[in-house]
Amino acid sequence: MKLENIIRTIGYLILMALSVAIYYILHSHFHFILLIIMSIAPVLSIIMVILLRKYTTAEINVLNSDYGVENGILYFEIKLNNPTILTSLDVKLNTTVKNEFFGHETKVKFSVPLNAKKGYTMTIPLEAKLPGRYCVTLDSIEIKDLMGFCFLKKKIDVATDIAVMPELLTDIIYEKSELSQGMLESEESSKKGNDFSDVQEIREYIPGDKLMSIHWKLSAKRDVLMVKDRVSMSDRQLVVLPELSSDSSEYLAAILESTYSMIKILLEDKTTVRLMYWSKKAYQYEEVRIDYREELDAAFARMYYESTYPGMDEAASHMSTVNPHMKSYLHIYVENGKTQIKIKENC
Repeated sequence: MKLENIIRTIGYLILMALSVAIYYILHSHFHFILLIIMSIAPVLSIIMVILLRKYTTAEINVLNSDYGVENGILYFEIKLNNPTILTSLDVKLNTTVKNEFFGHETKVKFSVPLNAKKGYTMTIPLEAKLPGRYCVTLDSIEIKDLMGFCFLKKKIDVATDIAVMPELLTDIIYEKSELSQGMLESEESSKKGNDFSDVQEIREYIPGDKLMSIHWKLSAKRDVLMVKDRVSMSDRQLVVLPELSSDSSEYLAAILESTYSMIKILLEDKTTVRLMYWSKKAYQYEEVRIDYREELDAAFARMYYESTYPGMDEAASHMSTVNPHMKSYLHIYVENGKTQIKIKENC
């Protein structure tokens, strides 16, 4: 029990003792009724908070559409549902805000009322200072009885998350001639789900089409399934390999920003991009072909589920062994405090 509740309980007991003394002195019917009310009220207050703890539920949702943007504002909604006619003036919301990719975590506590039959809805603005996958979890709630004698805790454990894309850089300098050296002959990946063919047109879904070819965003807009009709793949593509290093949050953010911005530039130049990164969990390379901006966002959202690793050469160090057929690739890392975007020979 918290000190505040202990003090309140002691004060209430002293008040009851004074009322009992006054009743024995004056023998007043008013003080007798007051004593009965003072005896019943705490019991009713505790019963009410027990019922509230049983029936109150909660949910949490993200209000941003699609993805967030670094240094932008994310909006989360926490909703308490109270189907009863009971109420509480003080409910503590114990929440955790975490950037899962960077491993940054903050505990936040909010205090809100709980209205009868309505509950309560609150919106939480959150500044996304780094890219990554932001997860907001409502761990538990603490409901205070009306007379303030106690808080009853209820474990909730509901969560939602949103992927935040890196900030676009406008000062990236690169030589097209140097990048062209990093182009390689396209090769059909043996991994399930990869398709390295070019998109010729968008058409309506025909039974038998692969689910992976569905253009989900356009389908949602038109309210009918649309698929990407693909033809033969391009004969050249550029492999981009970022280092997902945990050495420094600042360095990792810089690598993500440079990778995201570089791929966007390449897409605008109609260059086929193959994003590869080292998966510490699976101990292998993950790769995805990117033709459109939406595929770039989806690839980063997927990459945020990976774990970072120490060092600035983990991904590059395995390339010659795992992919000996690859002649070169675009390596993005940090050296001497500066982001490096260089074509690296695979030897």
